[in-house]
Amino acid sequence: MHVVGTAGHVDHGKSTLVEALTGIDPDRLKEEKDREMTIDLGFAWLKPGDGYDEIGIIDVPGHRDFIENMLAGVGGIDLALIVIAADEGVMPQTKEHLAILDLLEIQSGIIVVTKVDLIDDPDWLELVTLEVFEALQSTALADAPVFQVSAINGQGIDELRRALIAQLNELPPRYDEGRPRLPIDRVFSLPGFGSIVTGTLVGGNLEVGEAVEIQPAGNRGRIRGLQTHQTKLQEARPGSRVAVNISGLSTDELRRGDVLAQPGSIRSTVLCDVRYRHLPDVRLPLQHNEEVKFFVGAAEVIARVRILGEKQIQAGEQGWLQLALRESVALSRGDRFILRRPSPSETLGGGQIIDPHPGRKHRRFRPEIVNRLESLAHGSPHDLIFDLLKQSEPILVTQLLETGDMDLDIAENAWQQLTTDGIALAISGYALSKTGWENLLTKLLALLSQYHANNPLRLGMHREEMRSRLRIPNALFGALVDQGELQGNLDEITTILKLPEHSISFTPAQQQTIDDLVTLFNRSGINSPSVKDVKVILGPEVYAALLDLEQIVQINEEVVYQATDYTDFVSNIEEFLREHGRANAGQIRDLLGTSRKYAIAILEYLDDEGITRREGDFRLLEE
Repeated sequence: MHVVGTAGHVDHGKSTLVEALTGIDPDRLKEEKDREMTIDLGFAWLKPGDGYDEIGIIDVPGHRDFIENMLAGVGGIDLALIVIAADEGVMPQTKEHLAILDLLEIQSGIIVVTKVDLIDDPDWLELVTLEVFEALQSTALADAPVFQVSAINGQGIDELRRALIAQLNELPPRYDEGRPRLPIDRVFSLPGFGSIVTGTLVGGNLEVGEAVEIQPAGNRGRIRGLQTHQTKLQEARPGSRVAVNISGLSTDELRRGDVLAQPGSIRSTVLCDVRYRHLPDVRLPLQHNEEVKFFVGAAEVIARVRILGEKQIQAGEQGWLQLALRESVALSRGDRFILRRPSPSETLGGGQIIDPHPGRKHRRFRPEIVNRLESLAHGSPHDLIFDLLKQSEPILVTQLLETGDMDLDIAENAWQQLTTDGIALAISGYALSKTGWENLLTKLLALLSQYHANNPLRLGMHREEMRSRLRIPNALFGALVDQGELQGNLDEITTILKLPEHSISFTPAQQQTIDDLVTLFNRSGINSPSVKDVKVILGPEVYAALLDLEQIVQINEEVVYQATDYTDFVSNIEEFLREHGRANAGQIRDLLGTSRKYAIAILEYLDDEGITRREGDFRLLEE
């Protein structure tokens, strides 16, 4: 799943373009209709078809007075549609939106020159395009393709839509780290449903029925329902636009900027350490103790800047900050943020959260503080171990810790933190991410489901065949099967694995052949029909089913019995051996009233089963 966001100056046709692409008008407020101008975030979606996932689209306001609303929606996008009107070209908010996208490290984008139906002069269009390239030159979107379109007459819309789908299809899916977070960008209620929040899901899946926590307040509720693009879901995936119906919480307990997450998985803070980049065209340097607006996720809060290691940060320079927040905000390491000056309103710069919980205020000019932040920015031991794990799981814990190229004590502490946080697991000596372990169980169950669909007359898949398909060590596989049984998702019968809901069902015709075989077995006694003859009577599929159901017992390649007869024969042999101590093949032949062929077949089978053991020409009961 992917999400696209618009960007660009006011009245350059962003909302009209979204409607032309999707058929959905993203402007939802009466005031927006009246003023013919986007004020708050608008939402739409594109259905590509041909097996592609639906694409969520966030339409942002272009007017400078509503830049804060733009920032609430643009942080979670995968690709930006930078919209520039052909009759005006690059304007102030075009530049500011581009700067914000660059600070947020949005790496994928498409430039859309709109309103080309208003321009008759091709030289003017070329001039506008050159101006766009110049504006993009120093940003991450410098190589973004340019499309000329008209949302009024449809020129270029189909080509743009195809390019958008193709570019998104090349992007990797959002990583599922097993820690879902939904920065809330909209809160509302509906009669009969109650509180609903929306946002772009990151970090993991959400499921109907699971408990959730709203940070920073810490209020808890439960997911009553999930929707993506007006489609009900049982589970929502990372990277998708999601509406969450929450039970147990009122809209008064929810607000834009909150983060919905699993209980205990994210904490709020009023202090954070960050890596910061000051925009090159900002008029003044960033000053120590300056008051700014801090934007992260969908949150906006006043913060005071504490510059570390420098007196101030000049335009175009980078540095380290500790931000003291006026209100608590839920943060995670790696989150991107933007700083703006409250008055006069201006985007100053932005960067990345390095330590969301430093614990205390730092002394400004301590070299060890900056050195520590440098180390964290380049990857903490915790991050390094987890990255190695994702690349090689499942891997022996000892091997993982030795692969990290760091002090063993540091590696062990990092691993302990991962397991304490529930992000990683140690199972039978192997290391896995929580998501990797869950994916293994999901794959096992999916393989079983497919096996049942393809082999309805088989009880299930043999254990070793399943382990071979999963390609995991035997010790880990045993723990996986145990987990499946513990959760009630899996049954193990001797060496066969099956889903609890699966059972073998015979047609009337098949049942008749089974009944005919039982009659033949009863008439034949110990001198049973051969394996070949029984397979001819039943057919190979029904024969295999009766073996799985343990209604017949195949002694060797030639001899097969119905299970009740076999049990009687074994009981007679065991009773004889308990009474006489030992017996040879001739005595067992006479006891069962059969030929040497059947007697030898049964005795060898009992040897293999560990019921008897052979000593010379005699058999004895195994102790």
